[in-house]
Amino acid sequence: MVSGKVKSRVKLKQTKRKKWKKGHSSDSNPEGKRFREAAKNRFFNYNTGPSTLTLEALTIHNEGVDEDVDIDKAGSIGSGLSDAKTFQTWASNLTECTNSAFSSVHRYWASNSAMHKEILAVLAAVTEVIKTQGGKETETEYFAALMTSLETIDTEDSLAAVAYLLSLVIKRVPVAVLKSKFSDIAKVFMGLLADHSGSDSTSLLKSLLVCVSSLLRVQDQVVWSDSSTLQVYRGLLSFTTHHKPKVRKAAHHAVCSVLKGSSFMTQGDPPPSHPAASATAKHCIQHIEECGGTGEASDTLHILGLLKDILHVFPHNSLKSTCETVLRVMTLSNVMVTSVVMQALYGMFCNQPKSSSLPAELNAQIITALYDFQPGENDVQPMNAWLAVMEKALVNLARLNANLCISHLPRIFTAAMSCLLSEKSHIGVTAVGIMKVLLQEIVAPNSDRFEVMLKSAPSSNLTEKLVKIIEGGLSYQYHASWNLVLQVLAKLFEVLGKQCHSVMRKCLLSLADLRDSYKFPQKAELDHTVGMAVRTMGPRVVLEAIPLQITGEEDDLDFPRSWLLPLLRDSIRETELGFFASHFLPLAAKLRNKSLQHAQEKRQVESKTYDALQMQIWSLLPGFCNNPIDLPQSFKGIAKVLGSAISDRPDLRGDVMASLRKLILQNLDNDENRAELARFSKNFLPILFNLFTTAPESEKDMSRLAVLETIRCYIQISDEQLVNSFFDKCMSKLEDEDAKPFLRHSLLDLVIGMVPYVTEDRIQKMMAAMSSWIDSTDKTVQKKSYRILEEVCAGKSENSRNFVFKNIPVLQKMLLKSLSSSSPPAKAPRLRCLIHILKQLQESEEDFIIAVVPEAILCVKEVATKARAAAFGLLIEIGTALLRWSQDRSEKDVVHQYLQLLMAGLAGSPHMVSATVLALSRTLYHFRDKVGSQSLDMLVDHACLLLTSKAREVVFSALGFVKALLAVFKDVELAAYLNKLVSSLVSMKEENRHHFRFKAKEVFARLIKKFGYETVHEMVPVSHHKMLLNIKKTQERAAKNKHAKGDHEEDEDDDGFRNAAKPENIDDLLQDIDSDLEEEKKPKAKKIKSQKGNQTWLMEGGGDEFIDFLDPTVSKKVLATKPEIASTSKKLSKEAGFKMAADGRMIITEEGNEEKTSKTKEKKTDKSTEEEAMEDLDDLLDAMDGYKGKKSGKKRKFEGVDEDMDEAPAKYKAGGSGIHRPLDGSKAEKKGDYGSEYRSTKGGGDVKRVGKPDPYAYVPLEMKFLNKRKSSKMKGRFKNLVKGAKKGAAMGSRAKGKKKGK
Repeated sequence: MVSGKVKSRVKLKQTKRKKWKKGHSSDSNPEGKRFREAAKNRFFNYNTGPSTLTLEALTIHNEGVDEDVDIDKAGSIGSGLSDAKTFQTWASNLTECTNSAFSSVHRYWASNSAMHKEILAVLAAVTEVIKTQGGKETETEYFAALMTSLETIDTEDSLAAVAYLLSLVIKRVPVAVLKSKFSDIAKVFMGLLADHSGSDSTSLLKSLLVCVSSLLRVQDQVVWSDSSTLQVYRGLLSFTTHHKPKVRKAAHHAVCSVLKGSSFMTQGDPPPSHPAASATAKHCIQHIEECGGTGEASDTLHILGLLKDILHVFPHNSLKSTCETVLRVMTLSNVMVTSVVMQALYGMFCNQPKSSSLPAELNAQIITALYDFQPGENDVQPMNAWLAVMEKALVNLARLNANLCISHLPRIFTAAMSCLLSEKSHIGVTAVGIMKVLLQEIVAPNSDRFEVMLKSAPSSNLTEKLVKIIEGGLSYQYHASWNLVLQVLAKLFEVLGKQCHSVMRKCLLSLADLRDSYKFPQKAELDHTVGMAVRTMGPRVVLEAIPLQITGEEDDLDFPRSWLLPLLRDSIRETELGFFASHFLPLAAKLRNKSLQHAQEKRQVESKTYDALQMQIWSLLPGFCNNPIDLPQSFKGIAKVLGSAISDRPDLRGDVMASLRKLILQNLDNDENRAELARFSKNFLPILFNLFTTAPESEKDMSRLAVLETIRCYIQISDEQLVNSFFDKCMSKLEDEDAKPFLRHSLLDLVIGMVPYVTEDRIQKMMAAMSSWIDSTDKTVQKKSYRILEEVCAGKSENSRNFVFKNIPVLQKMLLKSLSSSSPPAKAPRLRCLIHILKQLQESEEDFIIAVVPEAILCVKEVATKARAAAFGLLIEIGTALLRWSQDRSEKDVVHQYLQLLMAGLAGSPHMVSATVLALSRTLYHFRDKVGSQSLDMLVDHACLLLTSKAREVVFSALGFVKALLAVFKDVELAAYLNKLVSSLVSMKEENRHHFRFKAKEVFARLIKKFGYETVHEMVPVSHHKMLLNIKKTQERAAKNKHAKGDHEEDEDDDGFRNAAKPENIDDLLQDIDSDLEEEKKPKAKKIKSQKGNQTWLMEGGGDEFIDFLDPTVSKKVLATKPEIASTSKKLSKEAGFKMAADGRMIITEEGNEEKTSKTKEKKTDKSTEEEAMEDLDDLLDAMDGYKGKKSGKKRKFEGVDEDMDEAPAKYKAGGSGIHRPLDGSKAEKKGDYGSEYRSTKGGGDVKRVGKPDPYAYVPLEMKFLNKRKSSKMKGRFKNLVKGAKKGAAMGSRAKGKKKGK
């Protein structure tokens, strides 16, 4: 008999099948509608009679599922109970239960679940019983009926269904019922739990545990003194170590809900702990002591998992005993048990137990005990867990007793710093995170205590000790973790730098020395750390610790500490402004004098260097002006210098004015600082005025804007009398007709800044001259005049508001009169003036509105963006004003009247019509909630008419209006206008249709998205069908891609794996099958079952070092991760050992051989020294054995036979591939090997030859290169040439660099 697989193929009989006609494979079949009608009746006809689900109907249905009984028979039982003709099944009208406690039974439907069917049957039967007895379906009635059924039902499935329903309803049963019947109810539940504790029905046990916990939670505190109650609770505790995970989890949840959520624990004045907490602790201790931590220790792990959630609610004695027990278990060095103990302690500290349960002394004792179980520095998971527990323990101790916690900080920081020496980077990152949290959560709130300790005992205190521990990380042994150490130092400077900077100066100097060291890698991190010190300690302290080493006298021109200046510029804030005046200003003056001196001596390099340094020093000024702490005392000493710098030093003007603006804006609410700054306004404002009114040397000078902004800031805090005097001077100069245009423009800018702060009579005088300015032919004067008027109308001050209120008619008349003479640059401020006036109109003024609307409409087509925005804002403000004036009318009528007013513009020119449509679009969008059906009819009719216009700008605006319609209104509101809109879109003029085809396509896309493809498809002519189909496919493709992208993100589970996508068609299926077959052909590797049990390793020492198991720190030798064993055999063989010959002789190389081979080694630059040494040893071995340069094998027999015979020259020369390839390993000369005559015989690269061109790639430029068909070929040729040239140049530069290095 032949063994193996037998492949057989059965040829199916060819039969004639029905086939779809070509092009009709996706058509629906309209003949059979049986299932559609059934579904339609199912969803749209509702049963109103009693329930048809009974035990008899359920039995017939189950028989039908198993034995293919006719379903109609099952449905005929209650067919006469429904008026509507429906497709009856057993699931129609599941039950007649109307109690909301069982809503989850109906809401979460699982038709294939036998358990769900049983629950529904029981609920239907119980409901029927309650109704037949005249019940009201209350929770108490359901509870009594279900409790009664527990005693009569024997099957486990029915018991599980009844228990599940009880677990739902017992939570809503009145508390008085559960209290009065506690003993009877508990006896039934505990009996069932005892009888079915070993049952396979997980659902039954879970439901019973929920019932018991709900029953215990509502009992009074007095009841817990009875032994029977504790007996019931102990029965609940016995399931916390059940072998079924779901049952065990339910028991854990039940115990937690009893201990934390009992009624007397959440209401009124609760006791310190639950009466059953002590019994729970004894139960946990007993189980842990019985099971211990040896072997699998599954029960111990389950108990520890429970303790993680309830340990913090134990009373003091119980908590202490439990902690002692779990710490004792950790001495067994079971990695899994140790990990779960850490989780339990972590949960306890995170939940912050009461001080009565966990006093500070006990907390400190636990922290001290945990040091005995500190894992090894290279054990990642245990070390991370230990650090996390220590962090939470110390934070909780700080909450209880801050002084006691502070005393424990040096030890934890020492342990954390030792983690930075670990070979595992994750441990270092975790340790740094812990230290930063401790500094933020413990040190920062108690920084005053650290300051007191530092002052009380400056020689030995915790502050200095803590700083030294962290500062030790700057030593070289931590060089691999310097970036992490710098993060901790930055946090230390942040929390203690201000109070305890005296002990950190040495650390700052060490940082500066590291920064100055050769090629220090973490310069950015170090700069951030020093910058944090500057922010907290201040520049004075930092510069005392790290001298700048720039004096302006005999400086090192390299300026090694110049890196401090940019760092200071970015970090200085909230410090002494006087320090800048006393330290940096004299230094800047020295450096400037030095620069000028070197410039006179024609030493340009030194001059530029000193000039750059003094500019960098002046750039520190804005930082010193950032909320200075001594402004009232120090500003008077620096004000004169700042004024001189503004007037005499154009290079410093920007920094000085920025500093002034920052000082003013940050002290508007500080009366003392504001008064000090305002005292010098009489000195600064004249300087700034002169600068601004002086014509610049270059038209592109942007400093004038900074000057103007500084003037506006200073005017805010200046004395009103001073501002008025300056205003009068400006007005007098403006009245001078001989004033130059630049001066006039500058004065108008100054008036714009001062007009909100002058008196009302001065505003009145200014308005008298305003009419001539507004009508000026100078567009700049006209624009600035409107800007002045805008500032007045805005009402920023009380004087301007009073003036506007009194002179609104005058302002209206002025604005309407100047309409015809306004220039385009003045449109934006003019429209903003109208907006401000409309906001202050209290009574209806329709004439003013009618006069303003045409201007607003036309300005929506302005080129300037600000003018268009102002026009749209004015249109909205007009509508808001009309609504404000018509409180007695409906909003829809007011908006309809406003839209009619705007539509008057449709009778104008195409430009006016286009602007009107844009105005209507913006108004429609803003008042979309107030547009009625009448307004919508009117708007749609006009839009459809405008779509057929010949003017392109009108059609463009109309398409935008239609898009706004589709965006604003819902499909229900626009359904009546769909046919009209589509007809207008397809009826556009031919030239417009082609010009706006993409815009029209966007509108059709929105229509399809809102109303559906089929609806729109039926309304358009055949010529548009292709476009609609394209839109449909595009939308489907976009939706598919979006859905696929969402699925791709959702499919990734917690482990980072994705489920394989199912094949969508036959090709994908075949492809999957082929790939499966290929995988079957490959040899399958044996799967090694991962052992999730205890995997523990001992870290042994090298050589004769043994492990002392009596050592207190032996726990560090027990690892949860396999230690890396360094393989030293290869290193010893290469470094320490000698080469061995075949006969056992040692080969020792002499140093003298190195001189002979030095030249040869220089050429072999691509090999390492170690590899070259190994090659020399191999050569020596070959020479000693006597076969150097000879080949092994049979060919050795024929060597030397024909040594003296002259060989005839071969006529055939090998070349090509295959059998013609050269056998000696040499490469055949290629045809057309251009440039071979330039190759050097001694080294790599090309050399020049006498009488020949230079060795470059000369490419002939021929006419055939212009052939379009061969363009890609030519491009590739040139691309390869350039690529080869770059490669050769790179090789040459590398070789040159290596030669220089030697």
